[in-house]
Amino acid sequence: VVTIDPAAGTGTYLLGVIDHVLGRIEAEQGAGAVAGQASTLGKNLYGFELMVGPYAVSELRVSRALQDRGAHLPDAGTHVYLTDTLESPHAEPTQLPLFFQPIAEQRAKALEVKRAVPVLVCLGNPPYDRHEAARPDNGDRTGSWVRWGDNGADAIFRDFLDPAIAAGHGVRVKNLYNLYVYFWRWALWKVFEHDPSGGVVSFITASSYLDGDAFCGMRECMRRQCDEIWILDLGGEGRGTRRSDNVFAIQTPVAIAVALRRERAETDAAAKVFYARIEGTREQKLAALDDIDHFESVAWEECPSDWHAPFRPAGEGDYFAWPLLTDLMPWQHSGAQLMRTWPIGPDLETLKRRWRGLLASQDRATAFKESRDRKITSQCPPLFLGDEPEKPIAELPLDAPIPRIARYAYRSFDRQWVIADTRVGSYFRPDLWRTHGERQVYLTSLLNHPLGEGPALTTCSHLPDLDHFRGSYGAKAVIPLYRTADASEANIPPELLDLLSREYGRPVTPEDFVAYIYGALAQPAFTARFERELEARQVRVPITKDAGLFEKVRKAGARLLWLHTYGERFVPGDMGRGVVPNGAARCTKAVPGDADGYPETFAYDDATQILRVGEGEFAPVAPEVYGFEVSGLKVVPSWLKYRMKNGAGRKSSPLDHIRPSRWTSPLTTELLELIWVLEATVAAYPEQARLLEAVVAEDCFRAEELPPVPEDMHKPPRVRTGDLFDLNGRC
Repeated sequence: VVTIDPAAGTGTYLLGVIDHVLGRIEAEQGAGAVAGQASTLGKNLYGFELMVGPYAVSELRVSRALQDRGAHLPDAGTHVYLTDTLESPHAEPTQLPLFFQPIAEQRAKALEVKRAVPVLVCLGNPPYDRHEAARPDNGDRTGSWVRWGDNGADAIFRDFLDPAIAAGHGVRVKNLYNLYVYFWRWALWKVFEHDPSGGVVSFITASSYLDGDAFCGMRECMRRQCDEIWILDLGGEGRGTRRSDNVFAIQTPVAIAVALRRERAETDAAAKVFYARIEGTREQKLAALDDIDHFESVAWEECPSDWHAPFRPAGEGDYFAWPLLTDLMPWQHSGAQLMRTWPIGPDLETLKRRWRGLLASQDRATAFKESRDRKITSQCPPLFLGDEPEKPIAELPLDAPIPRIARYAYRSFDRQWVIADTRVGSYFRPDLWRTHGERQVYLTSLLNHPLGEGPALTTCSHLPDLDHFRGSYGAKAVIPLYRTADASEANIPPELLDLLSREYGRPVTPEDFVAYIYGALAQPAFTARFERELEARQVRVPITKDAGLFEKVRKAGARLLWLHTYGERFVPGDMGRGVVPNGAARCTKAVPGDADGYPETFAYDDATQILRVGEGEFAPVAPEVYGFEVSGLKVVPSWLKYRMKNGAGRKSSPLDHIRPSRWTSPLTTELLELIWVLEATVAAYPEQARLLEAVVAEDCFRAEELPPVPEDMHKPPRVRTGDLFDLNGRC
């Protein structure tokens, strides 16, 4: 048995093995059998510890525990070694000065274990921590031999990495570069690849490998190496959309895995994977773990056997028969990611002042916040087709004109402004900008993370940020309605619209279809009803076969799209564009417009329904409006935080400290519009929920009934020289 670098201390794991094994022997064979078995056990336990303090404590505690049970320790003492587990087993023993000779001896003994000692069981809670830059010269901190191999060759980590890249997940494999992943690869190599007699690896680690796309190669490797894999998911997400108590004092969800391989010949059969989850408070989870004394104590569910399939059960029921949102609207794209926040602001004047501050800075590079992909010397292509490339920022004179500034959908329901220039943003996503038009609508959701409370979709009519939906987890979460700026090509398979038109006996336009989707999914009743199903990270759409019901849901969705785009899209015939219907809330006490009165804080009183912004007041603001949530994003508080005197969000540049100098009347108007939109949204939810229940109670299209999605529709549209538009979205 080997235990490796666990955060709880190697001694804790070794003592657990000693107590468990010798306790069973005493119960089954009597106290007289313990001493002899303790001596045998002492010869077969190994511990690897990286840190000197835990190593010393482990060696002392293990020696004492074995001797107290009558064991005769090996002549060289316990096999607890001070070593880096991930170091190459082929390394040469170190020659150190006499003072450090004990450390060299420890390393030499550990290398011998890695090279030659067969291991039956490997236990641990290896460290989990992602790292950024990684090179062979800092390999001891970034995976050592597991990642880099010997002299840059034969790295066993490639068995996790290469299948993920081949599967098209190259942009996500950065998530693989985590210490716990390296330890998993080392343990599989040591236990299963050294000796065909098989063994067990049991780790408690971060649980991201259970279903993350980047980890598909890791899951394939585990399925190939093992006969059975048992996953006990303990949850513990402290920062995501569905927060829960962790058994450790950390915010990273964790899972226990037991990977078993019996003695067997090579086979192409994938390991059977079984999954169970423990929920509740920290105390309840620990109590549930205490109650487990056998595998049969747990209600396991079998997982799919596909090589890359998640280590979670396949979904069952009607929900998983419905089509995926990502097949109905096949092109998804990441929103803009500038890698700096100063080019984004709540008003035009602030961005102009920041631009002037950048040019006036004695150190433009620091003020700019250079990154790998953007420096002040970078020569960047223009964002807009037909524009000429601009000079690098380093070459601009002090009076260089301010670049274009455009409206920007920063967060759900939060419209801000952005300097629309590729020189100031690392990833502006030109494919999105070039398909922007006056009829374009963007849906945003979470496609790589379970949805939390609130609507499953939000929308915007302006170019969205990477994290528009709820402030994080935004990769490829933007779904445009159209693939062209002139709305000539919808992001919906045309055969699908033809099928629906035949089914309903009338033409179904792209706007009709996206309105139906929004009416069905843009509500908390959807995420509540399908809470468990959405854990699979699959947003599916129930498309009714009833023409009358389709029309009712479409109509509800169209009204929400009008509201949520602040009157820019799906405008009713009796309303002007950009007009939001008034609600009940009013500004009952003006926010001071001078510099001294600029709000630093805000507060809400649910008893009086008064929202106080500095010295100003807004009422009535219903509790459900103030508490309106999008998977953990509190919309009204978030909007206000970005507009307080000091502003919200990280500040990585001196330019971020250039803030609005006073509260303006447009800010009051925009706050009221936000509240009015949420008032109308909340008022519409009961009817939306009733319609959803009617839809799922009737016959809906199964995914297999719909036409296949053309492969090229999953890809960004090809650039056309005619796709020119202005910042208001007009071609």
